[in-house]
Amino acid sequence: MAIFARKAPPQYRGYLDRIEDGRLTGWADDRLAPKQRLVVEIFAAGAPLGAVRAELFRDDLAHAGVGDGRHGFSFAMPEGGTAVETLAARVAGSDFWLRSTLSRPSAAMINAPRRGLALLEGGFSARTAGDDDVGVAAELIEAWRRLKPRASLDPKTMWGGIVRTRHRALADLLAGDDAGALAACLVDIQKRPESRGLMQGDEAWADLVAASPEGRRAALAPFHDMLASLAQYLGVFRADCDELDFEGEALAVGQAALVAAIDAKVGFSIAPPTVFDGLFGLAIGDRIVHARDIQSLYAALRTIESSGLPSPRVCEIGGGFGKAACYAHRLGVKRYVVVDLPTVSAMQYFTLRRCLPDVRVTLRSPGERLGEDDGIDLVLAPQPGEAVAIRADIALNCDSFPEMGDAVCADYFARLPQWAPLLLSINQEAARPVRGPSNRQSVVSALLPQHGFSRRYRFRNWIRRGYVEELWAHG
Repeated sequence: MAIFARKAPPQYRGYLDRIEDGRLTGWADDRLAPKQRLVVEIFAAGAPLGAVRAELFRDDLAHAGVGDGRHGFSFAMPEGGTAVETLAARVAGSDFWLRSTLSRPSAAMINAPRRGLALLEGGFSARTAGDDDVGVAAELIEAWRRLKPRASLDPKTMWGGIVRTRHRALADLLAGDDAGALAACLVDIQKRPESRGLMQGDEAWADLVAASPEGRRAALAPFHDMLASLAQYLGVFRADCDELDFEGEALAVGQAALVAAIDAKVGFSIAPPTVFDGLFGLAIGDRIVHARDIQSLYAALRTIESSGLPSPRVCEIGGGFGKAACYAHRLGVKRYVVVDLPTVSAMQYFTLRRCLPDVRVTLRSPGERLGEDDGIDLVLAPQPGEAVAIRADIALNCDSFPEMGDAVCADYFARLPQWAPLLLSINQEAARPVRGPSNRQSVVSALLPQHGFSRRYRFRNWIRRGYVEELWAHG
C-alpha cells in the first residue's frame, strides 16, 4: 500500500460551439472526473465577460461518451455585440483554453487561435505630398536622367509585362520634369497598380475601402499572427505547443502591447514613419504597421544572424519598397545594396529617403563602381552578361526569385559567388503557372544545387505560412 498517492492532473477538454439567439454555447469536462461540473470563464479580447457552469445535458455528448452527457453550457452574451473572433473560454482556475469552432479567419495563421484574438484595430494612413516629398522627387528625376535606364524589359517575361502595364505611368513621370506630380504619385503609390505585388496596390485598396468593419478585421488577423510569431522568434513570448495544449499569450495580446514588447527587444520603434497615403494595416498610435513591415524586419534580423557578423555587408536581390534595408540599417548594418528593376528602385529610393533622411541613399547603374562609404546603394538590375561589382558578406532574396523565371535566376546564381559567400533565401515553392519562358514560378531549392551551391540549413519560416527559409553557400 502506497503511503503517498500522487494525484493525477486533470485532463480537460472542451469546445466553444456557436453563437445563436444571443447565447454562446459549448461544453467542457475532465476525462478523469466525468461527474464533475466545471466552471467556464468567458472572455472577449482578453477581458472577462462572466462565468457559467458546464452542467447542461446534451445528446451529442452522451452519444459520444463524454462523461454522463451533462457537460454543456449556454452563456448569455452582453448586449451591444461582441466581435466573434475575440471570444475565448477557459476552465476556471486553470490555464486550459477551450478549442473553438466559431468562425474566425484562421486559415493563413501559424499560431492556434482557439484562445481568441485581441480586438484588432486597423486604419488607413493619411497624408498629402509636401515640400520634402517634392524635393526627393526632384532628386529622382535628376538621377533618372543621369542613369538613362532602359525604357522597357522583355514583355515575354513576367516582370517585363508588369513594368510595361502597371509601371508605365510612373516611368513616364520619372522621365519628365514635374517633381510635384511625381511626388503626388509616389505618396499615393499604395493606392495605385505600381505597388501591386510589392505591398498593397490598387485592387487591395479598393477591396479594403469597400469592406465592412468585420471584413477589415479579418484582413488584419494574419498581420497580428505575424506580429505574434515575430515576438515568439525574438523570445519575447513562448511559442505555442498544440500537442501539449499550450497556447501562449502572443495572440491574445493587443497589437499595441505586442509592438511595444518587440520595440523594447530590438531597441527602436518598428512602426515606420507615415510615407504613403491610404496604406491599410495595424494602427499603432498615429502610424500603420503593414505585413511587409513585419516580414522585412524578420528578414533583416535573420540576415544578420545568418551572416555570423554583427554588422554584415548585405546585398538584397529584389527589395520591394526597401523595408528590409531600412530595418537592417536601424539594426546596425552600415553597407546595404539592393539590386532591382529601375521603377522599383525609384520606389525604394523615395521610401528610404523619407524614412532615413540622414542616411546616404544612392541610385546607381549596374556598371558604376560602389564605394566603401556607409549607406544604401540601389543598383539597377543588370542585363544578362552585364558586369556588376558588388562585395558583400551575405545576399538576401525574399519573394522575387520564384517570379523571375529559371533563366533570370540562373544569371543571378552565376553572379552570386562573386558578390557574397552566403545566400539567404526566404521564398515559397508553389511553382504556380505564370506568363514567361519558364511557364511557372521557379523553385529556388531545385535550381541552386545545379549552380554549385550547397545548403547549410532549411526550415519553415517563422512568420509566413508556406514559406521556406534556406541558407546557401557556393562550393
